[in-house]
Amino acid sequence: MRLESITLSDFRNYKRSDIRFSGGRNLLLGKNGAGKSNLLEAVYVLSTSKSFRQAKDSKLVRWDTDGFMVRGVFSSTRGKYTVEVACGREGKKLFVNGTPEERVSNVIGYVYCVIFYFDDILLVKGPPASKRSFLDLVLSTTDPLYFDNLRRYLSVVRHKAKYLKDSTTVDRNLLLSLNEQLVQFGGYLVDKRSELVLFINRYIQEAAKKVYPGGPFLELKYHTNIAGEGKIAGGASTVDLFVHALERCGRQEIITAQCIAGPHRDDISFMDENHDVRHFGSIGEARLAAILLKLGQASFYTNSRGVVPILLMDDIMLELDMRNTERVIRLVDPQSQTLITTTEKSKLPEIFQYDSVFTIIDGRVN
Repeated sequence: MRLESITLSDFRNYKRSDIRFSGGRNLLLGKNGAGKSNLLEAVYVLSTSKSFRQAKDSKLVRWDTDGFMVRGVFSSTRGKYTVEVACGREGKKLFVNGTPEERVSNVIGYVYCVIFYFDDILLVKGPPASKRSFLDLVLSTTDPLYFDNLRRYLSVVRHKAKYLKDSTTVDRNLLLSLNEQLVQFGGYLVDKRSELVLFINRYIQEAAKKVYPGGPFLELKYHTNIAGEGKIAGGASTVDLFVHALERCGRQEIITAQCIAGPHRDDISFMDENHDVRHFGSIGEARLAAILLKLGQASFYTNSRGVVPILLMDDIMLELDMRNTERVIRLVDPQSQTLITTTEKSKLPEIFQYDSVFTIIDGRVN
């Protein structure tokens, strides 16, 4: 898919900008704080309605104004269409081809993009919550049923946790009913997460063969507490394993008033030949693993949805040497439209050929 143009109004440090992009590689050049990342953030907002930096909508509004507007013109197998996100005193509004959409889920799927940025290292060295959020984002944007099951599952988890905390005497029948709902919705999450991790792991192995003959070896592992460490295996169904896990943890859940078993506690990790990269890997190794994870996400979109996503690369080469940077560039799908930021052209390898250059100065694009 392609982002043909974008219009920003009072978004971050942009007062008003209209930008037309090349369908290939677009280089966004500027000093730190000029607004390069803000432009990528605007594109990401059109994909998910949210900031990749976890910023509240109010933080996206330019100083001393009442709201922002971002509108993108896209082309894909759907044809040409516009997606718009506007936020003001009355809240956030979403539009597709000028028609209001009440639900975010109705807009997700029009724009597929993958963001590469500094905090991606948390997907390797950070807490499990960051990793679950990544899995949920990828699967929710490609599978509406996953999004619905996730919403329902988390609602039951909150209900069960509140009940365990507030009750002096536990109603076993009510607890059984809640557990049955957890299994119904949560089993689907575990199966789909397992499939996604397996796909990305295969991608990483193939990618490593292309650009890292003889090493390094990296393996992505999925950890779910309904089956212990590792992936679902041994012939038992996810439902059966989940039921047994809830039975096994039942007494402890009542004592601690916590929901212990279930995919809300899942984790993923990267392993090299001998160690967990989270604990023993260098910053450079962790950065490389995070980039491969995101490239795997892009490949998953292409494989599952038939869409080559837009790649948003925000100074991702900072902790890689030039040789590894060249290797990463070679892995990028040549069909991808890419927006990549940098402070200096010299920081990019010579093999990186770009189609358009945009110089950004204090929220203005030249």
